[in-house]
Amino acid sequence: MAGLKEMNTAVFRRAGAMFSNLWSVVGFLEWCESNSYVPVVDFQTVRPTNFWKSEEARNAWTDYFEQTSDRSLRSVLDSEDYFLFEGRPKGFPVSEYSQDSRFVAIFHERVRLNPFMQEYVSRWLEMLAQSGSVLGVHFRGTDMKVAKSHASPPTRFQMFKTIDEALERGSFDSILLATEDQGHFEATLKRYGAKVVTTDSFRTRETAKLARMESPILQWNYHLGCQVIRDAWLLGHCDGLVSGHSNVSEHAQVIARNSYSVNLQIRRLRVDLLDDRRGGIRVSNWLREYSSSRVPGPDFRLIDRSPKSPG
Repeated sequence: MAGLKEMNTAVFRRAGAMFSNLWSVVGFLEWCESNSYVPVVDFQTVRPTNFWKSEEARNAWTDYFEQTSDRSLRSVLDSEDYFLFEGRPKGFPVSEYSQDSRFVAIFHERVRLNPFMQEYVSRWLEMLAQSGSVLGVHFRGTDMKVAKSHASPPTRFQMFKTIDEALERGSFDSILLATEDQGHFEATLKRYGAKVVTTDSFRTRETAKLARMESPILQWNYHLGCQVIRDAWLLGHCDGLVSGHSNVSEHAQVIARNSYSVNLQIRRLRVDLLDDRRGGIRVSNWLREYSSSRVPGPDFRLIDRSPKSPG
């Protein structure tokens, strides 16, 4: 980001997935505050994963969120009087920003759902409120099972063992299950029965990103964005959380502001630990499923972020 210009508006662009982008926007907002710039998010010049397909130019950020300042993207771009922010600020956490109070505060101060999304999310929150004390469960699967350079998602064995522990420690009436994996959904429903509540999110048995799949559903990529935002906000309003590491579960913890009575986080080694080819990753997953992932250790590390009991 060399060569800062003498102007007070900064524009951020990124062509990534919903919560990866949101994570980076929060870092951009902190940088703008530190350097006295007015922030404007531009997901129109570049196209992120989640967007409303249209012949006319649309800013995919404001299809979900309010603009991050009172300056409109159109007027800023027309003026050509702005600094284009590129890259990741050096001071921004790479893996777990939910544990940094500075960035949690910026998220709550500067990130706002637009009116449509506020209404959409609020209706689901009203329904969630009818489920008593709720344990949120984010069950990662699908493409992350074979995503090179990423941490392995928790196995069913690990998730069920940790959910059982959370249920023993907290008086939860319901389990809110958020997952894109149809197999995990069915297995969780079979194990916990009527205790499970969920949303109408799309699910798959494939190890591919939903956004890259063909669908006859109108505005498929936009709807996927609405659903993942809704699910993260619901998880953030539960009374407890069990999850692995993901952008969604990180933001659920940011939204919750450390208000969970029980918060159990599963951490694992990378999927490409032994081989970075897709076939090799699948073999490695199978071998680890019945060995290292079944015992406490580097491949099944449990982080307890629950409030500490007095004394």
